[in-house]
Amino acid sequence: MNKRLVAAVIMIALGAASAAMARPASVVGRWRLNLKESESLPGEEQPAELIMNITDDSPTVFRWTVTVRMADGATGSTHFDGAIDGRPRPVDGRPGSTSYFSWTQDGALKQVSEGQGGLSVEVCTFSADMRRMDCDARQTVRDGRTWAYEEVFDRL
Repeated sequence: MNKRLVAAVIMIALGAASAAMARPASVVGRWRLNLKESESLPGEEQPAELIMNITDDSPTVFRWTVTVRMADGATGSTHFDGAIDGRPRPVDGRPGSTSYFSWTQDGALKQVSEGQGGLSVEVCTFSADMRRMDCDARQTVRDGRTWAYEEVFDRL
């Protein structure tokens, strides 16, 4: 019995280690939404510009600010200050919304957000040169309708 327990603990540790090894060295930097290659949700106006500025992605801190400018000149921003640990935390600028982040075993960054509009899940993969982030997303609204869309970011 003890040998099985030890084997199970070793397997779990190896799985966690492989996920940590697959994780990109750093995603810190400024990322611009590639408007030509990205999709919007039905009925959602596409911004004129959206910049995600990731300022920290250490093992204990994940911090980013997204600023958006619309075609009419209106601007806004949201901010997250937490960790990539799978625990939900509030998103400043989106009242009543939370997000949590985790790394998948293949090195993708997964975000799960919940708010008044429903639940969204994004899984973002990175190009080998870390110049591109491709996020496959799924938004589920409160009545159960679901939309899939893609967001592509280029590193500035």
